[in-house]
Amino acid sequence: MVRRFYLLIVIIGLYLVLSLGLHLMYGPSYPFLAGEDCWMPDGQGGWRAHGNPLNSVPTETSVEVPLLLNYLPIFIPALVLILFLFTPLRRHLDPTPPPASTTDDMPASEA
Repeated sequence: MVRRFYLLIVIIGLYLVLSLGLHLMYGPSYPFLAGEDCWMPDGQGGWRAHGNPLNSVPTETSVEVPLLLNYLPIFIPALVLILFLFTPLRRHLDPTPPPASTTDDMPASEA
C-alpha cells in the first residue's frame, strides 16, 4: 500500500515538473496550466482571447508549441503508471513476498 502511495506521488510530481518546465520554457505560449480564461497563441505570433481573461494581452510574441508537448505532462505519467501496473514490474509494488521454496522442490544433491 505504501509503495502504491509513493508511485502516486511520483506520478503527480512528474506531472507538475513537466507542466511547469514546459511553461517556463515556452512562457505564456504554453497554456496547459492557464485555465479557461487566458490568452492563446493565434499561430501568427499574436494572441487571441480564450474566455474572458482578466489580465492584458502579453507583450511578447507568441511561440507555436508543438502539439506533442501540449500533452507530454499526461503521456509521461500515464506511461509510468502503465509500466508499473500492467507489466511484471507490478510485483515490486505488491507487499506479498514470493512463495518460499520447500525442500521438496530442491534436487536431492542440494538437500
